[in-house]
Amino acid sequence: MPSATPIRSFLASAKNFVKEPHPYSRFPATLQAHTHYAPFFTRQIARTASLYVPGAVFLLGWPFMVKAVLQRTGI
Repeated sequence: MPSATPIRSFLASAKNFVKEPHPYSRFPATLQAHTHYAPFFTRQIARTASLYVPGAVFLLGWPFMVKAVLQRTGI
């Protein structure tokens, strides 16, 4: 195995600095799961889709709209 260079030592210490010492998302066995409230999530998805869908149609469809306008005007 190659000897530790200063860069390799720095990278190893940086990795150990960033690494968490324990599993972060482990919950105790006594904790109850949250209830799933479907109307809230349905409302959130509908509100988000009402902005994203027209935006995506405009973003991806503007070349076709311009082509149709240019064909009608004869340019």
